[in-house]
Amino acid sequence: MKSGFITILGRPNVGKSSLMNALIGEKVSIVSPKAQTTRDRVNGILTTKDYQMIFVDTPGVHKPKTRLGEYMDKCVRGATEGVDAIVIVLDVTKRISDADTAFVEKYLKGDAPVYLVLNKVDAVGYDKVYPMLQRLSFLLTKTEERGAVKEIIPTSAKNKRNVDLLRDYLAKELPEGPCYYPVDEITDKSERYMICEIIREKALMLLNDEIPHGIGVSIQNMYYDERDVAHVLIDIVAEKDSHKSIIIGAGGEKLKMIAERARKDVERLLDAKVYMELFVKVREDWRNDGLIMSDIGYDMKKLKK
Repeated sequence: MKSGFITILGRPNVGKSSLMNALIGEKVSIVSPKAQTTRDRVNGILTTKDYQMIFVDTPGVHKPKTRLGEYMDKCVRGATEGVDAIVIVLDVTKRISDADTAFVEKYLKGDAPVYLVLNKVDAVGYDKVYPMLQRLSFLLTKTEERGAVKEIIPTSAKNKRNVDLLRDYLAKELPEGPCYYPVDEITDKSERYMICEIIREKALMLLNDEIPHGIGVSIQNMYYDERDVAHVLIDIVAEKDSHKSIIIGAGGEKLKMIAERARKDVERLLDAKVYMELFVKVREDWRNDGLIMSDIGYDMKKLKK
């Protein structure tokens, strides 16, 4: 048996979570077109008869502006320690900059093998991808200052193009080892965490661009009744009263839409009927308040390490 950890890195909104979901074949991390959708380190687990591959999905690399941003940055830095491979994702719909290549070269100075993924090829076509491959080809050559990228792989997480190829390459990097997780688990996160993320995903899809970064989600209460119906009471935490009214919407319609879209996914997750109530609470500047962040579910001990 082989097993190991593979970290997925990249800037916000390049498709890291979508790629991990495609590699595993299950939806583990939430996805949206909004930047900084992923806020925490999420392990996605793929177990076959030959190996257990644990993918570490990370927040997008960015310059922190709040304590939540610092928390996300800490998640990224901690996710590269002691892993068996690193996958760096670039978005081919955007220009490949010198900062992007410098970002890749930074990780070529470590011990872990690095694979470079050019994601979203379905959106541009190979006539635009080939010049990018040429532009990045120097990374395939080792220098005195750094190692070399093992492979540069154009992919589409959306239609799974070359995802199997990437998975096969990564499987070769796994050392012999035990199963770290039970064979039927696909993530290390709890049901409660996943429910909160599902709510946040639907909110990201339905709310204005400025709102999603200022919301947190936590479970107030969760229990099963005698009919095995799951009752879930959820708080959506907003930073401003004006945001609260937007989240609720006219006559409560926006909040109702979030709940309706989320309930289907939560029922699939729990394999049970779900009765869900959403409440919106205002906690001003909560992204800079460690106590509130802890209440919402972020492990503030990470900021002390």
